[in-house]
Amino acid sequence: MRMLELKSQTQFLTHHACRRIAFNDAIVEWIDILFENAAGFPYCAPHSHDWFEFNYVAEGTMDTAFDDGIMQRMEAGDFVLIPPGTVHSHRYDAEFPHEGLCLRWRVTRREGAAADEIAVYDKLMRLKDWAPTPLRDEIGLGERLEKLLGESEAGEQAVFLQMSFVRLLLRLSESAASSTRRAHPYAEKFSNGLVRKVDIFLGDLQDRELDVKLLAASLHLSYAHVAREFKRHTGRTILQRMTEIRLNKAIDLLLHSDLSMREVAEQAGFSSAYYFSRVFKATQGVNPTRYRAEGVQPEASNGQESQYAEPLY
Repeated sequence: MRMLELKSQTQFLTHHACRRIAFNDAIVEWIDILFENAAGFPYCAPHSHDWFEFNYVAEGTMDTAFDDGIMQRMEAGDFVLIPPGTVHSHRYDAEFPHEGLCLRWRVTRREGAAADEIAVYDKLMRLKDWAPTPLRDEIGLGERLEKLLGESEAGEQAVFLQMSFVRLLLRLSESAASSTRRAHPYAEKFSNGLVRKVDIFLGDLQDRELDVKLLAASLHLSYAHVAREFKRHTGRTILQRMTEIRLNKAIDLLLHSDLSMREVAEQAGFSSAYYFSRVFKATQGVNPTRYRAEGVQPEASNGQESQYAEPLY
């Protein structure tokens, strides 16, 4: 499909058009748009994001699972929308390697919007209730993606590209509103206020060691209660979540910076480069040096990006 012929445009969109978009009463933070290629890696471990993620398979196949762990096959022309906080994982078939487009964005309400402006925020936030499951593209999303990439190729101004992106999101939200989909059960886990507060605390944690007394004091609860409730709602311990957050940050640094392994480990919150490498290999199956080397192809490859599965950040 023509989408595959326009891979190089994703770099332009990410570096020149992706930005904060104010649209009526909504602010859309366009994080990035990129082509995925599993590059021979068989599996991406369960992870979650604090943003919306949209995956569209243009060629080949891939399997995606959510909190139940049941892999669901996705083929060319299939897509999946993953709301914030939804745990998901991917598996790749070496015989039928997939190529596809991935979009990531956040939505917040714009303060000071005029009362007579058309409400956009509520429409876009309908997508939080989207039950994540692979679907066949029957609403023309592939055509809209190709149009967006084509406009970039034709040299359209960034503002027009941003509006095309927002229209794509609104088309998705219209589909969500007209469907009978119900919120995925996992969404209830992340609606829990305590879980959100712990995640915020861990995300802001700068020290290398978790001060459990400080965490408990910030919530006005005993640590035993916090730990028990967090495990009950998420199925993970607080320490497991802290390690996941630090790995997420490390992967982001590996893929989007030239920092040394020591610097990556330090900024991500690991006590040493050795410990970071050991934890990284245990969870990702490869050491961080190989991940960086094989996770993204150099820019000299005509702008084509190749990712080691889906990042955990």
